[in-house]
Amino acid sequence: AMYGLMPRINVRLELQHTEAIKRAVEAGLGIGCLSRITLQEAFRRGSLLPLYAPHRDWVRQFYFIIHKQKYRTAGIRNWLALCQEDGAGNFSHYGPDQ
Repeated sequence: AMYGLMPRINVRLELQHTEAIKRAVEAGLGIGCLSRITLQEAFRRGSLLPLYAPHRDWVRQFYFIIHKQKYRTAGIRNWLALCQEDGAGNFSHYGPDQ
């Protein structure tokens, strides 16, 4: 999504935590990039507004992780099955309950 933009962006501040990023943008310190779900309340309040960049692909790759010896409860197995149904792809299985 950022391909070709980095040479043109003047980064003055980098934050790692979602709440810190939201507060910095609300304070007028610039723009941020966060998941929509983390911004729902701010959008509802009107303290932040979405910016649309239709010519950029903002899809992210997520990795689900689990301890290699963790027992796979019914809840965990159901979550993995649900994610696979929704197009998350195939999971590599390691450890017990493969």
